[in-house]
Amino acid sequence: MAIDHSAQAFERHVDFESSIRAHYAVLLDNYSKRPFFYKSALKYSRLMVSFALLSEYFSKPMPLLCEVKAFCVAQGFCSRNSLESIFLLFRALGFMHVRVNPEDSRFRTFTPSTQACREVRVMMTSITDPLAVMCPERAVFTQLRELDDRAFLALYFKGYATLLNNKLAIDVLLPECYWLVKRDGGHMLMLAIYNDACGQGSNGASFRSSSYLALAQQLSVSKTHVIRLVQEGADKGYFKIHSKTQLEVLPPFISLVRRFMAFTFASGLHSVELSQIHNS
Repeated sequence: MAIDHSAQAFERHVDFESSIRAHYAVLLDNYSKRPFFYKSALKYSRLMVSFALLSEYFSKPMPLLCEVKAFCVAQGFCSRNSLESIFLLFRALGFMHVRVNPEDSRFRTFTPSTQACREVRVMMTSITDPLAVMCPERAVFTQLRELDDRAFLALYFKGYATLLNNKLAIDVLLPECYWLVKRDGGHMLMLAIYNDACGQGSNGASFRSSSYLALAQQLSVSKTHVIRLVQEGADKGYFKIHSKTQLEVLPPFISLVRRFMAFTFASGLHSVELSQIHNS
């Protein structure tokens, strides 16, 4: 599988670790400005609904809300009722404009707002900027920086739509990561633990100090939320809990996060490359 081959290459790349840290730093900067929104938006199911909407919009001449709904339900991202709640929230926040299809009044079309495109673009640079470093021979990742928000997202999500349609989302490529990313703020919690264990000056084995409380405060989640994640990770063999503030991060967790991020970067690479093929 091409995407698996790319993921393996990224894991071996000399700039892979710094790219993971750069990815987290970009997300954290945005997250810290509106933590209560982003801890929910970055929950895997909601994130995939957003990506499905953008993929439909940028890959179809007439994007239909019912097509996104059917796809998300079929993929198990959300129930129909949950999807309606997410769509209502996006409209209330001004992220999505919905109107009746002028060709058939039974259907609704949608458009992401300028604000939504700006925020998603910033989030996606956490993937494309590291790709510019790890793939200097691919000029497109440097050129992406010069595009406006809609052109940037069109180039990314037109190709990402192909990955989704071929069932190559991260929960399919790496199902063992789902227990982490399914939670509110799970993506950020996973990377925060990883970066602490593998950061400069760390021995790669321990997550030190009053980690639960500090992490909960930083990411605006409850201490109980973090403890539940840690306990589930311990049950799965990813951590050893030595006290309420001392967590030993085991090699399987390090490997899992590295594999997750390798697939994240590989998905970005193939999304942009597939869009270029479609446009040529």
